[in-house]
Amino acid sequence: MTKSKNDQTVSQIEELKPPTPWPGANARLLGLGVGLPISALDRLANFSAAEFERFTLEWATDYLAVKKPDIVEVQQRGGAGDKGRDVIAWHDPSTVPVRKWTLYQCKHYGSALGAGTAAAEIGKVLFYSHRGDYSFPEEYHFVTHKGVTSPFQDLLDKPEDLRKFIINSWNEHCRTKIRKDPVELTAEFKAHIESVPFAAFRAKQPLTLLNEHSQTKYHLTVFGAPLIDRPKPPEPPSEVAPGENEYVAQLMEAISADLGHTVSNLTDFLHSDKHRRLFDRSRLTFYHAEGLKELARDQMADIAFFDTLLKEFHDGLYHWHTSEPDGYPRLIETVKASQNIQLSKHALEPHVLPNDREGMCHQMANQGQVRWCDK
Repeated sequence: MTKSKNDQTVSQIEELKPPTPWPGANARLLGLGVGLPISALDRLANFSAAEFERFTLEWATDYLAVKKPDIVEVQQRGGAGDKGRDVIAWHDPSTVPVRKWTLYQCKHYGSALGAGTAAAEIGKVLFYSHRGDYSFPEEYHFVTHKGVTSPFQDLLDKPEDLRKFIINSWNEHCRTKIRKDPVELTAEFKAHIESVPFAAFRAKQPLTLLNEHSQTKYHLTVFGAPLIDRPKPPEPPSEVAPGENEYVAQLMEAISADLGHTVSNLTDFLHSDKHRRLFDRSRLTFYHAEGLKELARDQMADIAFFDTLLKEFHDGLYHWHTSEPDGYPRLIETVKASQNIQLSKHALEPHVLPNDREGMCHQMANQGQVRWCDK
């Protein structure tokens, strides 16, 4: 995992399995989903080193791997024993003996990356590729949020000058910065340094990185962005759809209990205006809540936002959907209570309408999280 400049320890790699909601994503999507009132670059500066590496992993996984067909796998390697590798993009499958690869090295410092600091990272890939731990990468990109200093960029623009700088300043910048034991610049090692293509070393420009990350499914939940007006909720189809079966079955049970005889379809209770209105309204509000789910899926690119909101309703309504008596009274009291429970500062909270609140009760029933009638 990448380290801030003052960090002296390296933490163990923590596997990140996308997609998972970003820590603090709700705070980034307060209000109407416009995010906090700071620029993307400034927000990037507020990331921890681990968050910046995660950001880079997201970009590599959902932008690079999509735009570059030759990338077959993206891996996070940062952490203890990473040998100077944070994020790797493989260009060959694991069945190839010597796989081509590109390295993205994350540096989240308080200032632009200079040649002296970068030299130690370059020294690592030179040393470990010479020792045979891995092959020399096709490309090596420094990924930063502050960019690189002008003198270092000059060296990157002139690969032979960068090679000379590394060799001439080895003792100062690299010898004791690669591993616990000093790495001496032997004749054999120097020959290796002189043989590899220094044009591989490059710097990823922060604004380019942000622009490309904005094209991934992760960007909105990381940085916040204006959400377009919520589309009109879908209308219930004339016939009950397969995805409605569970909550509709529970509605039938509650209506049966209230009428005192079993009903299995709408025609069985058309004579009861109260129950027919309940059935029609339940379907209407269920589909309103479906619209909220689509908002999370299509505009926030993460259905987990809807799932966590549903959990808030389930927890907040616990004493109603478990109360006695069961059946019709339990259903009605839970629906009524849904209009009054307080929601946290959830990313979807500004978009929740009264019909959504009622519909969330039927969404819970549809997922089997509540039962209106005790068996």
